[in-house]
Parts: sequence; structure tokens; C-alpha cells
Amino acid sequence: MTDNNNFNIDQETIQRTGLIESDAPINAQIAPNARVFKYPHLDEVYIMESDLYGNPMPEGSCFLAFNGNHGFIGKHLEINTLKNASVNDIKSIVESNENG
Repeated sequence: MTDNNNFNIDQETIQRTGLIESDAPINAQIAPNARVFKYPHLDEVYIMESDLYGNPMPEGSCFLAFNGNHGFIGKHLEINTLKNASVNDIKSIVESNENG
């Protein structure tokens, strides 16, 4: 069993949003001990505990990663925003940043 005390994304957030821990290869560097989750409601959308360059996200935040028009991109996201976001909210964030 994984000890969530050292992770940005707590068990409540994982359960509430339906995140699925992923070991699928993605085109990004991942910080040691940082986890990557598949956002289950949208294809090729991930929630990460580090950014695309392997930098750990600050406490209370995560990184929303997805394929944009020019490759894999993402956006800093507060955990509370993730917890309270609907699927349409996340979809809107992805769509408004795809051109990045």
C-alpha cells in the first residue's frame, strides 16, 4: 500500500476524481517518487505530481498534462481546483490550452 503522506495528491482527491495511477510511458520527465494519474474521463489527459521537466509541484498543487497541437503540454493546477472541477471544467482547460 502506498503511503500518501509524502504526495501532493491525497487519497480523497484520487477517489473523488476517479484518478487511476498510470505507468504508461508519456513524453515527459517525472520527478523521483512523483506519481502520474490518468484522468479517466478524458483521453490522454494526465494529472501529475511533477511538471513535464521533472520538477516537483509545490504542495497543494498538481500538473494537468495533455497533448496539445505542438506535443505534450500542461498547466499548473491547484488540488482544490481539481477536486471541485467537473469533467467539463477540465475539458475546457484542456481545450483552451491546446494551442500552447
